[in-house]
Amino acid sequence: MKENGSAEFSLTPCGLVDTIQMRLGLIRDSSPRFKRRALVAAAVAWLPLLVVALVRPRDGEVAMTFFHDIAVHVRFLLVVPLLIMVERGIGLRTKMVANEFVASGLVVEGDVSRLQSTVNTTRKLLNSAWVEVAIAACTYLFVWMAMRSLTTDGTVVWFERAVPGGQRLTPAGWWYVFVASPLVGFLFLRWTWRYLVWSWFLRRVSRLDLRIAGSHPDRAGGLGFVNIGQTAFASVMFAASSVVAATAANRILYEGVSLTTYGPLMIGFVVASLVIGLAPFLAFIRPLLIAKWKGLVRYGRFSNRYVQSFEGKWLSQPAPDESMLGSGDIQSLADLGGSFERVDGMRTVPFDRRTVMVFAVAAAAPVLPLLLTVMPFKEIVKLLVKAML
Repeated sequence: MKENGSAEFSLTPCGLVDTIQMRLGLIRDSSPRFKRRALVAAAVAWLPLLVVALVRPRDGEVAMTFFHDIAVHVRFLLVVPLLIMVERGIGLRTKMVANEFVASGLVVEGDVSRLQSTVNTTRKLLNSAWVEVAIAACTYLFVWMAMRSLTTDGTVVWFERAVPGGQRLTPAGWWYVFVASPLVGFLFLRWTWRYLVWSWFLRRVSRLDLRIAGSHPDRAGGLGFVNIGQTAFASVMFAASSVVAATAANRILYEGVSLTTYGPLMIGFVVASLVIGLAPFLAFIRPLLIAKWKGLVRYGRFSNRYVQSFEGKWLSQPAPDESMLGSGDIQSLADLGGSFERVDGMRTVPFDRRTVMVFAVAAAAPVLPLLLTVMPFKEIVKLLVKAML
């Protein structure tokens, strides 16, 4: 085992697809080439569709052309690169958090081996080829089911052509269904799997005998650093929200659907993002509660002894000969009071308002441009300014 029991933890790169990319030279230990991979993935998904649209424009033939389809451009030019680029931040920050459990002394020496066992299991789960094969199969199933409903809705769009009894896919549509859309779905489902494994890892760590300090300055018993890794996933929430907002934009602009129709959906999505983003923290409620209770009892007991000694020395009659000037007893009493208040104010979950804001903003930000469909930009700016004042 390495010096740090969690030094081998790595949420990225991992899995069959990343292994293939390593063999092709797209991923290297010294240079993960995130920008290049993001550019290649976006080009593979979007460029063939662009070429077909330029070679065979269909203005007037369809209800929505390729160039007017906001959702397709958002998915392939924004979301696909983003889901690849975030690997760097999420990988580094989750590894930092995993290492910090040992480096900070939170994990007692006797539990380091248990932590290492958890890390090993985590790596096996993340590197399972069968998992990614299953993810790919589920992706194609979901995409195919979605396309079947689209080709029977009576509306002909750029990747379809009208036939008796419904619509059929064009050559661009087959690329859209079997290459471009599955790429987006696969990236989302793979991040879903990685997030579940990360959540499982945190849950297993929470069951170790952690040295949680109730008086720690972070007000979370020394577990505040977990936010560093957890908030990194807000970028995936932003990508998911972008897909939802772009799909809604298409219907609002080209089908006449009211923005208010999507109000409950958008609110529900933000709430769901908060629940998903904050849920892994719940594993630490029990150890934090126990640490807080123990801290209150221990600091209360110690405070009683100190205050009794303090009052016996300084408030007794007659007053002691020792001068109060220059004595550190009063300052020590104040410091003790501050420590007790810190224990009493310790949160029973590691996150704070900033964590909540990160996930809320990530989920809500892509929705804000939809307000332009019902409100002038100047009015939106005024509302935002008033909200900040």
